[in-house]
Amino acid sequence: MRYQSARPKRQFLSGVRCPKCQAMDAVVQVNVVTPEPDEYIECTLCGHTEHRPDPDAISAKNHAEDQLIRDAMHTGTSGTVKFKL
Repeated sequence: MRYQSARPKRQFLSGVRCPKCQAMDAVVQVNVVTPEPDEYIECTLCGHTEHRPDPDAISAKNHAEDQLIRDAMHTGTSGTVKFKL
């Protein structure tokens, strides 16, 4: 889920009368919550979940990969490996 609303959730209550006007089946239960901002993926079959990686960890990994590429360019070790049979 990419977006979760902070708007109050309303759940219809079947078979409930209004305490004031006595109307049947016109009442909703309002659940006011402020969701904690968190994103994750979840498998609906096995229940496995994974949270979004920490942005600092992603940045550090990308920086390390960029440094490896720069080092390879200076030493001349970059290129394509081809195998012959």
